[in-house]
Amino acid sequence: MRFFTSRSFAIRPLLFFAVCPALSAADVQPGGPATFDPHKIDFDLEVMPILQTSCLRCHGPEKPRSRFHLDTREGALKGGNENTNDIVPGDSTNSFLIHYVAREVQDMEMPPVDKGQPLTPQQIAVLRAWIDQGANWSTTNSPPELTFTFAPTLRGMDVSGNQSKFRELEGSTPGFSGGAQQFSFTQQTSPDVKVSVSGQAIVPNHDIAVNLAVDKTDFGFVHAGFEQWRKYYGDIGGSDFLNTPAQFGLGRDLYLDNGRAWVDFGLTLPHRPQIVLGYEYQFKNGSKSMLGWGIANGKNIYPASKAVNERTHIVKLDVTDEFDDWYVANRARLEIYLENNTDMESQINGAGPLPDTFITTPDNYHSTQGTDTLTLEKQIREWWFLSGGFYFSKLEASDFFNQTTASTTIPAGLLNSQRITLGEQSEVFSVASLFTPLSYLTLSLGSQNEWTAEHGFGHSIPDLDLGVDSPGGNTPAGSDSQLFKSSQNVSVRFTELPFTVLYADGRFDQETVSQFQQQDSADPTLVTETRTEASNYRYNVQGGFNTSPWRSTSLNVQYRHEASDTDYNFPIDVVDADPSLGNGYPGFILNRRIHTDQFETKLDLHPAKWLKTTWTYQLANTDYDSNTDPAFRPFSTQVLSPGGAIMDGTSRTRTYGLAFTVTPIRQLYLSSAFTYSQSRVVTAGNIASVVPYDGDVYTLTTTASYAINPKTTMQASYAFSRANYGQDNAVAGVPLGIDFTRNDVIAGLTRTITKRWTAALQYEFSEYSEPTSGNANNFTAHGIFATFIYKWQ
Repeated sequence: MRFFTSRSFAIRPLLFFAVCPALSAADVQPGGPATFDPHKIDFDLEVMPILQTSCLRCHGPEKPRSRFHLDTREGALKGGNENTNDIVPGDSTNSFLIHYVAREVQDMEMPPVDKGQPLTPQQIAVLRAWIDQGANWSTTNSPPELTFTFAPTLRGMDVSGNQSKFRELEGSTPGFSGGAQQFSFTQQTSPDVKVSVSGQAIVPNHDIAVNLAVDKTDFGFVHAGFEQWRKYYGDIGGSDFLNTPAQFGLGRDLYLDNGRAWVDFGLTLPHRPQIVLGYEYQFKNGSKSMLGWGIANGKNIYPASKAVNERTHIVKLDVTDEFDDWYVANRARLEIYLENNTDMESQINGAGPLPDTFITTPDNYHSTQGTDTLTLEKQIREWWFLSGGFYFSKLEASDFFNQTTASTTIPAGLLNSQRITLGEQSEVFSVASLFTPLSYLTLSLGSQNEWTAEHGFGHSIPDLDLGVDSPGGNTPAGSDSQLFKSSQNVSVRFTELPFTVLYADGRFDQETVSQFQQQDSADPTLVTETRTEASNYRYNVQGGFNTSPWRSTSLNVQYRHEASDTDYNFPIDVVDADPSLGNGYPGFILNRRIHTDQFETKLDLHPAKWLKTTWTYQLANTDYDSNTDPAFRPFSTQVLSPGGAIMDGTSRTRTYGLAFTVTPIRQLYLSSAFTYSQSRVVTAGNIASVVPYDGDVYTLTTTASYAINPKTTMQASYAFSRANYGQDNAVAGVPLGIDFTRNDVIAGLTRTITKRWTAALQYEFSEYSEPTSGNANNFTAHGIFATFIYKWQ
């Protein structure tokens, strides 16, 4: 199930029933008050989809990580490695699971960064409310032998204005749609065998998911599934208000159908390694909008698109085992990727309102990649945890393109290549340790080294600057690069001070790259040969504290500094074999520096049991500067830049936030959050075609829930967002940037009809206004949603 995503628009309003305040720094203090939510959490409809999407991959029935089961209530309450505080029924504040999914514990973020997307504040709120209400599993704490859930839904949406923009923002089509918001079937066919089917199907939005599972305790499993969702794109290009028309549209429904199908066979015999053999097929088909706009009225504002046809075949073999307190995992992958995409650009070079030039660029890319990852972990001592890993990857690929131009006003052109071969090989080694020498001191250290080699070679590679094939007809071109990267991490936590946590983190990277490029030609004036050697040093250090001297107050303060310094050397720099050109691009760049300073603070106040407030502030400044040699215009001695130190640009951002939760009476729940951000980006020189990117962003979200009686609940929510980044640059260039305002209102009513039947009825209003597109993207929408939920067990 994929809750809280734009592509699940038809079911999204129903999820406002369970919205609670997001977890904050004050919530991690022991003994803090639990947030009251009058809505009774439905485990099957609200909790299980979160566990299936984000948790059960690593904490399912087959050899779960850290021995933490989330497939049964008994296993969940037992905790990982005999830790009984992972889930504490009735007390989400002291349940470690909440702090892990909120990513508040260093190196214990769940899901891990490389294993899935973080949970949204709404999902965390659902888990908190579920635990506070007793962490029940289905209707009772013991799973029944047979359960069945079916939730049919019907939606009607009327949209006036730009329906293409509505589809892009809302992930759904106007008109009527419906299907099964959620269905599930689970049967315990024997004490050690369980069969389950779950999913959803919303048409005509192509939002479909089916999951099948057969699990036999201490033997193995078969898991399979299919899912597909559609992502929509707008078809309006840029705007130029000095011309008529000010903007153009393709008049097409642009969308991508994304999907995957998979099957995994697992063997989980006791005291034996777990073995999983699987296959997965991924695909993308359709057309999407692109920002490489074509020329119209002398400006690049005519919309462009890309036809997408991408397929991926993945074969995997995973072997994991635990022995002598060691956790060992080896994961092998073979991935075959096929891409047949076509860029399509149109231009208006004459006086007509329709394009007279069409440029199509088919691109065919095929690759085969094999990877293998070995991971080892062990609790060496009570105070020392050790982990390490090795990653190997080898990729072989080929590519070719064939660009054609059809025009009634300019000569037809042709730009193509023969087959280009590509290759890459990487080896990565890492080791990390977590030390807890004292009860109030935690220290973690890590190091990672990476070696990567790349190569590419092809014939008849066109000169992209000239737009034609170089003379000779079969001119070769080649490139290769060698990269070495070393990274070190350090993290310290100190908790000796009363009610206070001090922390500091640092990451340090060193990277060297040597890259060579060459293109030969029958014409010696078109020979290009360059070698670039670069060394980069980056570091990111941050520190701060979290203190809560009173149960009603919590303060978090953090400062971060990040720096990147790159030196370039060009021992070979021959551009079109003309020494009078001097250093070509980017050969005149000698050094690049980027420095970022960020400060943020958060204050949580609980002046009363029924009131909680959170105040936030963030400041971020980034400076970019370079050191260069003199630069000349191609095929000329004209100096474009005298060289020396150059301040490339600056970025400044300020963000203010306020959130509060009010529960004045047991039946009423109110929550609201407001943020205001102002930012400004200025580039060096501030020439006429590059103006400062300056603007503000406002966001407001408000939710309310009122329990009329034990069987009936009213819900309402309001979301507002506004940005003003429009640029006054119409004379010298295209007035890029964006100004928009968006409003969304949802109001609904849920009613428990019988023990097995629940009904929900909702109304939604959505409005979008975008002046910077000449209001061509504006729309207004009204929708009605009806959902029935049937549960049997």
